[in-house]
Parts: sequence; structure tokens; C-alpha cells
Amino acid sequence: MAGTFFGLNIGKSGIFTQRKAMEVTSHNIANANTEGYSRQKAVIEASRPYMITSMYTPVVPGQVGTGATVAQIQQFRDEFIDAKITKETTTLEWKSTADSLMKQIEAIVNEPGTATVRDQLDKYWSAWEDLANDASNTALRRNLVEETESLISMFQEVDDQLRRLQGSPTWCSQASIESQIRDTVGEVNELAKRIAGLNEQIGRSESNFNVANDLRDQRQKSLEDLAKLVNVTFHYDEKDFLNISCGTHALVQNVYAHDLNITVKNGDTFSTVSGSERYPEFSDNTEVASAVLTHTDEQRNITITVSQIAEAHEQYSFLTFHPLNGPLSDFGITSGSFVINGREFFIDAENTDMQGLATMLDEANINVNAHINEAGQIILKSTQTGKDYGIETADGTSNLFTVLNLQDNKVAQDAMFSINGQAYASSKNSVSDALDGVTILLRGHGVANIDLRPVVTSGKLKGLLEVRDGALQDAIDGLNKLAYTIAVETNQVHRTGYGIDGVSGRNYFKPLEYLDSNNPYKNAIQNLAIEDYIKANLNTVAAAGGTIEDPTDRIRTYNGDGDGSNAIKISQLKYTNFFNDGKSSFNDFYNQLVTDVAAQSKRYETEADYSKSLLTQLDAKRQELSGVSLDEELANLIRFQHAYNAAAKVITVVDEMLDKIINGMI
Repeated sequence: MAGTFFGLNIGKSGIFTQRKAMEVTSHNIANANTEGYSRQKAVIEASRPYMITSMYTPVVPGQVGTGATVAQIQQFRDEFIDAKITKETTTLEWKSTADSLMKQIEAIVNEPGTATVRDQLDKYWSAWEDLANDASNTALRRNLVEETESLISMFQEVDDQLRRLQGSPTWCSQASIESQIRDTVGEVNELAKRIAGLNEQIGRSESNFNVANDLRDQRQKSLEDLAKLVNVTFHYDEKDFLNISCGTHALVQNVYAHDLNITVKNGDTFSTVSGSERYPEFSDNTEVASAVLTHTDEQRNITITVSQIAEAHEQYSFLTFHPLNGPLSDFGITSGSFVINGREFFIDAENTDMQGLATMLDEANINVNAHINEAGQIILKSTQTGKDYGIETADGTSNLFTVLNLQDNKVAQDAMFSINGQAYASSKNSVSDALDGVTILLRGHGVANIDLRPVVTSGKLKGLLEVRDGALQDAIDGLNKLAYTIAVETNQVHRTGYGIDGVSGRNYFKPLEYLDSNNPYKNAIQNLAIEDYIKANLNTVAAAGGTIEDPTDRIRTYNGDGDGSNAIKISQLKYTNFFNDGKSSFNDFYNQLVTDVAAQSKRYETEADYSKSLLTQLDAKRQELSGVSLDEELANLIRFQHAYNAAAKVITVVDEMLDKIINGMI
């Protein structure tokens, strides 16, 4: 049976319980604006009663209460909503990051605007038209060169800004995508370590059946921060540790974190993100084929069977005349015209030797490299692989190729391969159009199994990779193709014309070399320049044309200083369809490039807005459950304060009772 002092214990339990409830309420109020905090509540229960045992037990109450206690500190959190928010967060950051980058690309391209590539290109064609009206006018020739220099500067300025935004493995500014990728991977690894550390702290804190609510809030907040950066899949194990995977890579396991890695194969390729410290080949037989993955979505494994590798066409001259030096006329070659890869050339056989012929072809930008071997033979090699890039030659008024008697060293052929049984053909050994976001590298005959399960499929990192290797690279490649074609086609017509000095066969732009057979337009803008002799002597601009005045003539005759027929031909290139299989002109091609950038930017913006709206709704639902209401907490604080005061009053009353018993009963 409890004594008279037992009332003090009940009052004490009331004070302690209400004080704990006020502390929890105060904690809620203090964290009302703390991001990631979820509301807590002190769950108050009656403490365990004691039994009255006596001979009167059947007729009196059998239990007497002993006060109250805080059974647990309850946290208001819905794991289902948290999971949906985590998933939608990674999508929103992916689309928002891509949208922001696309808007930067739009700003660099600056269309519509006054200082643009299209505006300067129109001025370039107009300068040729003006020169055609007065071909001997030095001022108009100077204007042409100045407008060309302005066009080159505009190309290089836009290209430079796009490349600065893109960055490179060997050099990248702080704001470049490459720099952001490296920073983001660093943030991912730091968050992974933090979550692993929180797992360990929570495990220690809850070993005695407590619940570490604040630590769990921090872990959930870190998980959502991680989801902003990269795609995550997660689960809680039997010890309630949070385990996280990023694609195929285990990022957090129990109390251990495993870093993502940035690797670069060489200075010419961009970095890739994987769980390996080595550059991922994604193949069990790299001698046959491998794959480079960047922004691709989740895909299954594939089997590639390679039956044929793409080859470049190569020819050599088979001449019986020795030695192979001196002018071409010594070998029986006549002056006149000839055609190679659809381009017409004129040759003065009396004043051209084999090396001069090789140099002329090598600098003509006709997909052919030409050189002379040790035996003095001319070697022609296509700069691109595949049947479509076989070297085609024909005699004109000159018998050049009849005499050279070209023989095949290597026959042009396409790569033949299959992906999971479906046949493909490609003119290149680097195939990027078979699977979206995947570049397949073909190296030899045989079978290779390739794992197409990328690590990065969402989050900020996905947006960075997707734009860097997708839309931004396409814009850079498109502008380089445009600049390359302008130089090549201008040179082709310019070589057929004559300067005021009566000389023909000269280029206007410096020849652009093929540095990569899989990307022939690579760095074309960086190397775009007017020939030095054009800038040094304006009379070398070939505005005039030439005509065959007599059927027996082997070369054309200069039309005279005032003739502008060749300048007209160059200006008309503006309307010729060189792109999209002969369906698009220069302006059409450029307009499509700008439209593609704008369309992708708009798509990302729309998707980001939708994702943001959905995330706002989910966050509102979570706030209904987990958010702190100051009005509610203040009401609870007053309620617990009154209960605390009442418990204190109980102790006061019991104290008075004890005083009466001890001091008043004498």
C-alpha cells in the first residue's frame, strides 16, 4: 500500500512529464523554419499502476494510478511522400539544370539579333555580289576581305564561347559544364560520406531502443540533397541503415560510402562518370567493340557481332615511266581539266610536277589526302571511311588519270555489325546513331557483350552530361560543319577563277585538314582563315572567270580585269543546297541549328515547370503532416504550462497535508 508520500511522486511525474512535453514543443517552435525538420510530439501515457492487495480487494478498486510518463517522442513523417519527393526532386534538378544551360546556349547564339553568324554570313555573300559589279575595284576587294574577317571572327567568338561553356578535360573555367561536373561529383561523394556517418550515429543512438528523430531528419535531408545531384535508389536494411545506389554503383552501404569517379581516356575525349577508377570500357571484349555512355537512360545489356570494319579508300599511281620527277608533261600528261570527287580542277602539265599535284589535291578539301612516297608515286587516301567516301576520278580535257593509272591499295567499305541480332551498317567505326546516348566503338571482327546500364540517369549530373554531350556538342559540330562547307565551296569556285594578275587555281580560305575521320569538321572554325597571299595582295582575289575560246584549247582564257563572273558564282553559293541530302542551303542549315537549340530549350523548360508543380503539391502534403504550425505549438505550450502548474499545485497540497500530519497532530 502506498504511503502518504506517494502523492509527491504523482505530482513529480506530472511536473517531469509536462516539462518534457514543453521541451518538445519548444524544440518544434525553434525549428519552425529549419529545412528538412519534421514536427515531433511527446506521447504521454499513464504510468504503470500498482495493485491493492488486502482482504477487501474484491470490494475496492484493484489498481491505483501512479501518474504519467512520456512513452516516446513521436516524429510526424510519411515515408511514401518522402520517397515521391526524393524521386521528383532528382527529375526537377535534371530538367532545371538542362533548361538553364540551354538558355545560356541561346544567349551565345544570340538569335534573333543583330550581331549574329547569320547576319555576318549575309554580309559575306553581299560582299561577293558587290565585287561582281565592279571586279577591279580595290575598295570592294578590301571590303570583301574585311567582311570575311568579320565572319571568321563571329564564327570563332561563338565557337569559343560554346567551348568555354562546355569545358574540356584538360582545361575548364569555373563556370564550364566540365567544371560543374567535377564539382557535382565531389558534392555527391561528400553527401554519401555524410549519410554513411549518420547511419553510424543513428545506429549507436538507437541501440537502447531510443529513436534519433533529429538525426533521421538530417539523413532524409541529405538524401534529398543527394537526389538533386544524381539519381538514387534506396532502401532501409534490418538495422534501419539507409543504403543508396546510383545506377549500378552502390554509393552507400551501411556505414560505408563508395565514391563516384570521373575518368578521362585521353585529352581529346570528355570525362565520364562511373563507379570505377579506370575509364569504363563497358565491354567484355574491347578488341572487338566497346561503348561510351554519357546521358543515356537505363538500358539492358546488348551483344554486338562485328563482321566487317569500315575502311578508307586508298589508291596509288602505277606508272612505268622512271624516274618520276620533272614536269607532268614528261610523263605524257596534257594540260587541262580533270575531276576528282565531283570537283573540277585545271592543271598546267608543263609547270607542275608530282609533288605540286599532290599539294594541290591535298589542299583542295575534297576528302582526300595526297602525298608522294619514296618511289615518287602519288598516294591518294580518302579522309573518311565507308563506301560513300570512295575516291572518284575522271579525265576532262587532261588525260591525267589515264596516265596515272590509279590502282587500289584498299577498297572503301562500310562497317557491318549487329546488335542483338539486328543488322546495322555504318561508314564509320564510331557509331553514335544506333542507340541514343551511346557511342559504339568498333575495332575488329568477333562478338562483344556490352553492359548498357549507366550510372547517371537523372539529377543535376544528368542534365550537365546530357547538354554537354548532346545539344551543346551538336551546336558546336553544326557551326563547324557550316564554316567548313563555306570554306570548301568558296575555295572550289575560287580556284576556277582568275585574279587581276591572270593567275588561277588559288584558294581563298586556307585549306582545312581532316584531323578525325569520324568527325571531319572538328575544329574547322578554329583553323578557319583567309590565305595570306589574299590579304597581302588584293589582286589575287579570283573575281574573274575564264572561257574556252577554241575547242582545241587545253586551259581556259582569263576574261579580263573587269569580269566578275566568278564572284557571281561564289555569291550564288548562298542559295545552293549543300546540306540535308541536297535539300537545305546555308541559311536553311543555320536556321535549323538555331531552331533545334530553341526547341530543346523550350522542352526542358516545359518539363521543369511540370516537375516543379508536382513537387510543390507533394511538399504541401508533407507540410500538412510534418510542418510546424506556430499557432498550434503556442496553444500546446499554454496547455502544458497549465498542466505543469497544476502538478506543482498537487505537490503543494500534499506538502500541506504532510505538514498537518507531522506538525499539526500533537
